[in-house]
Amino acid sequence: MAEGYRDFIAGTVGGFSGKLLDYPFDTVKVLLQTQNSLPSATASTVCIQSTPSFATPQTPKPQQPVYRGAIHCLRHTIETRGFLSLYQGISSPLLGSMAENAVLFLTYGEVKRMLGEKSGEKELTLLQLASAGGVAG
Repeated sequence: MAEGYRDFIAGTVGGFSGKLLDYPFDTVKVLLQTQNSLPSATASTVCIQSTPSFATPQTPKPQQPVYRGAIHCLRHTIETRGFLSLYQGISSPLLGSMAENAVLFLTYGEVKRMLGEKSGEKELTLLQLASAGGVAG
């Protein structure tokens, strides 16, 4: 069971590290995707409701892009909001990633042991390793 604890801790640390490195890139991606979004729904609703029924409603024009690309977005965000703003809202995804990886690592290790793997003694075949990975998820 000591191996199970080790797998669980390794998965938790792996999930934490992976999310910590990945999250700023995800933040930049979301900023780039949402920079050209239309103004709020209330503005378009007001525009449509104030238009006579016989005329076609006017759709508000999208705003001009703020960022020229990913690097510009990253630099602009750090300069205007600070480096830590890249990690705004990380708590929930961080906990989820830690839990997910911990369970995956634990399950993978347990299935490998059930298939007969012994540290330093018996190696599993590629098919057995693939099966353990498939069961773990």
